[in-house]
Amino acid sequence: MRKSLVVIVACAGVAIPAARAQCRPGANSNEAKLLAFYSVPITFSALDAPSRESAWHVELQAEVSPVPTADPSIEHASECFAASAKQHSRLTSVFARPRVILTLPLGLAIEASYIPPIQVGDAKPNLGSAAISETVPLRGFGPFGSSALMVRADGTIGHVRGPITCAKTSLQQSEPDSACFGNNPSNDTFSPNMFGVEGLYGVKSRGGRFEFFAGTGMTWLRPRFEVGFTNLADVTDNTRVEVNLERWSVLGGATLHLPASFALTTEVYSVPKDVTTWRLAASYRLH
Repeated sequence: MRKSLVVIVACAGVAIPAARAQCRPGANSNEAKLLAFYSVPITFSALDAPSRESAWHVELQAEVSPVPTADPSIEHASECFAASAKQHSRLTSVFARPRVILTLPLGLAIEASYIPPIQVGDAKPNLGSAAISETVPLRGFGPFGSSALMVRADGTIGHVRGPITCAKTSLQQSEPDSACFGNNPSNDTFSPNMFGVEGLYGVKSRGGRFEFFAGTGMTWLRPRFEVGFTNLADVTDNTRVEVNLERWSVLGGATLHLPASFALTTEVYSVPKDVTTWRLAASYRLH
């Protein structure tokens, strides 16, 4: 998590004394593109085939997905900052989080996920996600015993604190006018706030072992980033970057039901304007 967040703003060249106190870059700026790019793995999209289940069932799910690597062309500031820091190209290989799903009457379901503020390396995340959905059963056809349509709304709030702009390896004491002129790493805050809506269609094989689904959605991104770096001249950079964006997404996947209420789901999730990635989830249904 920490390494992936380093790229979001450190690669955009922040934490210099001349930076402005507040910046709202345009939607086509490199800053906005980079924040949107790294919001994709965090998006709390559907990760299960829509299926009308009886009420009051609980499903436990563990999600994992690779963290993609951004195009170098968007890793330099274009609007908010006057200079570019040395690039941090190493990323965390995966993003993981737990999920809990509770089915309700009338085809409704709620989902929740929380990553607690436990120090991992130099980063301290505190992220929460939630979703509510409604599933309508439909007739099956051909080799499929049943099908279903789901409408879902989701949201993610919280923040991650740590040395994002100026990690220990980026500090320097020889160039006062350059980035990361100091002895102590920065203590920055990244808030990947977002909410969205989705529609999914799914089918289940007649034996019930396989499910397939596809869908599309719209996400409203409100990421915020605040620098927290004090240089050797005792000048504090608390630049705040604010971006408001909308992103259209598509997704598709399959679920394999295993014995003893276990299941595996694989999914391809794509934001055509930013990046395409995939996700894997292991589930266990409590009866």
